[in-house]
Amino acid sequence: MTRAGGGNGGESAYNNQIATLVGGTSAADGVDPFIEVSYTSATQSGGTQVTTNTTISGANSSTLTIKSDRVGVQTVQCRLTHPTSANSPILSDTVNFETISAINLSRSIINYEVCLDTSYLTFTPTVSQNLFLSSLQLGGFLENPTRAIIIYPSEENVPVKITMAGSAGQSFNGNAGGQGGSCVFTYTLKKNVEYVFKLGCTVEPTSSIGRGGAGAYFYEKGRLLVACGGGGASGWSGGTGGAGGGAGIAGANGSGTGGGRGGIKANDGQLPSAGLLPSGITAGKVESCTTGLYWKNQGVSPCSDVGQQRFRDADGNEVGNSSLIQRGYKSAPSTNYGFRHNGGNSATSVSGVFVGGGGSGAYGGNAASNASSGGGGASGYTNGSVTILSSNQGGNPSNLCFANIEVLT
Repeated sequence: MTRAGGGNGGESAYNNQIATLVGGTSAADGVDPFIEVSYTSATQSGGTQVTTNTTISGANSSTLTIKSDRVGVQTVQCRLTHPTSANSPILSDTVNFETISAINLSRSIINYEVCLDTSYLTFTPTVSQNLFLSSLQLGGFLENPTRAIIIYPSEENVPVKITMAGSAGQSFNGNAGGQGGSCVFTYTLKKNVEYVFKLGCTVEPTSSIGRGGAGAYFYEKGRLLVACGGGGASGWSGGTGGAGGGAGIAGANGSGTGGGRGGIKANDGQLPSAGLLPSGITAGKVESCTTGLYWKNQGVSPCSDVGQQRFRDADGNEVGNSSLIQRGYKSAPSTNYGFRHNGGNSATSVSGVFVGGGGSGAYGGNAASNASSGGGGASGYTNGSVTILSSNQGGNPSNLCFANIEVLT
């Protein structure tokens, strides 16, 4: 029998559900298998009596199969007895047996593909994930930190809960970099509409010179819905990096006499449209909508949709195997905000290693001005379209951004 996953079973109660043992109910070699099924509820809402037929097969084999004709949760336990065994009966753990709707099982499909903003030749073929079976976990990739991860529902609109975080700033010589900002939000993904995650790492070109953390970004077509800021890098001879902010949260200042200022708070829906690249130790900011040189030359504005298209790189080259869906994301090279590096760049190095860089995010954090201070964490942002469940300054100690997508039930 395969044991079910975690979770607490509901209180058992008598019901007139029917459990049928199929395919070997008699004892074999003196072993009398016994399956006990209990039910979490005796009624539906309103007090209506219901009947659930539960069929159990394979009781005398190594594989036990349980089927039910009604959506719900039951608790299941196996009892093994033997007439000459001193410790008979033996009871298994009680676990949940959850039956989900075949309609939900077939329709909560998320497709995803991975493309590069700067090369149409690198492409991961479209893969499907059923969110009722497991969540979709996405993360930064050290070997290719600038990639774009595109997701879209293929069957119908899918309500989801997303946990997302920027990456932590680098720790140097025993001094801690600031954690990446984190948040949890809900949103309904629309069928055949492009959603893009930009999940960087604490390496260039997505982080600053001096290894401030990368920001995490979530787009609906070309429009930025949510950002989480990266943490600031630490100094060498002292000074910790400031934590990045989750959605709607400012970044924290780096510590030390020359600590970098944290990214300022952007109120919901009030992030100015223009992007700003960092200037020395002074940080920049991300665009509220994507600007791509190819689409700009076509006369398409940053927030506009581009219709049913395949993915195009920054030069306008079409990724031939990408999905034909409603798009609006516009790829850009590093010099045009495409890598989302907006944390302040360190001007301080120790033995050739730059330290104290600022985090990237909505507004980047400034870099430290000396080797004994930490860089500032970047701020996060939401345009107000999603429902924020929680948002924190810090929360991710990893040097990789991440996003985890669950079906909202």
